[in-house]
Amino acid sequence: MADLLIDLFKAYYSARSNKRNTYNALKFELHYEHNLIELCDELINLRYEPRPSICFIVNKPVKREVFAADFRDRIIHHLIFNYISPVFEKQFINDSYSCRKGKGTHYGIQRVNHFIRSCSENYHNDCYILKMDIQGYFMSIDRSLLYEMVSRVIIENSGKITGDSQTILYTIRKTIFNDPVNGCIIKSKMSEWKGLPSSKSLFYAGKNQGLPIGNLTSQLFANIYLDEFDHFMKQQLVIIPFTFLTIVNQCFEVNLQKIENEILRTMECCGDKSSGCPGERPFH
Repeated sequence: MADLLIDLFKAYYSARSNKRNTYNALKFELHYEHNLIELCDELINLRYEPRPSICFIVNKPVKREVFAADFRDRIIHHLIFNYISPVFEKQFINDSYSCRKGKGTHYGIQRVNHFIRSCSENYHNDCYILKMDIQGYFMSIDRSLLYEMVSRVIIENSGKITGDSQTILYTIRKTIFNDPVNGCIIKSKMSEWKGLPSSKSLFYAGKNQGLPIGNLTSQLFANIYLDEFDHFMKQQLVIIPFTFLTIVNQCFEVNLQKIENEILRTMECCGDKSSGCPGERPFH
């Protein structure tokens, strides 16, 4: 219990770093030691249950539906992240940029610039870029398949994870299979959902599908879910996932079919937006 409690304190300090002035965070902080001990006891005795989320719409940079977890559950998300992220970070390919330390947009732009220069032999030859997106990706994630992926890696690497594997798996299972729609507190007006595609809303997600946008674990789980596909793109097609460069235009149809077959094997969804364009000198 002592080790788990220490880990919960670390997760608490991480969770409150950007949420300290919110109502739920301040309420938790009033008696945070008691609350963390209580949370630790719930995890040990397998009694932990996520609390209702707050649902609202944001319009910038794009319209999307957000489910904000209760601060208590955010601590659990940070606990999970701290336990399993180091294991999966070693497994991810270098060219997976979403929500990873030291990665992000700028690093991705630098890498794409490097690959364009290499493919075009420093802009002397033509090359092509295929930009792709998965329709309603977060809402299409199969929770059972996701849990199977995560649990398999945790079991295989149980000796490399600092916490108790069974407690971690229990906590992850509770987080993945929690449906934030149930009992959620809606803060936005219903009219604000107008214009949001149903493929981007958990209210329209299929049974046992979808992850809430806005949770730390959702970002990590999203990377894990397509990790196998990333390796397929990188190792078998020798391309950057979702930024495909080729010198020969005829390769498009062949590789697109391979990509479609692999993505369908991984999850029941399809490419929503795809377009081919010449690779040109980027802005600096």
